[in-house]
Amino acid sequence: MFSSLVSALTMAAVVVGPQESVDAISGLQLRDQYGLQDSLAEHRGHVVVVLAVTAKRLRNIKPWERHLRERIDGIHFLRVADVPADSKATYDSVAAKIRERVPEGVSILIDVDRLWATELELDTGRPNLLIIDRDGQLIASYRGLFEPELLEPVVDRLLRLLETP
Repeated sequence: MFSSLVSALTMAAVVVGPQESVDAISGLQLRDQYGLQDSLAEHRGHVVVVLAVTAKRLRNIKPWERHLRERIDGIHFLRVADVPADSKATYDSVAAKIRERVPEGVSILIDVDRLWATELELDTGRPNLLIIDRDGQLIASYRGLFEPELLEPVVDRLLRLLETP
């Protein structure tokens, strides 16, 4: 019960970060586990949910994405695996693990330099959900593990964005 309350409080707190930080990472090209590059700028014109978490906890973003996909059509997802600074992992070792554990076709961008986490001041120990509008503006950020009752504020925010052309 107490952990649910703490998680709910974390998710309920909507923190909108500085737009300058989003602008700084917008064009940042990261490679996924297959070596393909992607960036936030590539998704301009679409509502985007960025799911950022430490590489060791990638499984924690799956429930968020699955439930959001079930409820909402028309959003793009960017998944960012943050590699902690104290890790000895390399891009190649992280990419190999992700290829073993993540279904084919699901792209996970690998941030070995922690550029997203550093620039946006993200604590990636738990999933971070960043909602970006069609113009590349950061609308809201949420942090926490998935819990069904915490889904509604995120869904509501996304549906309102999708209604706006």
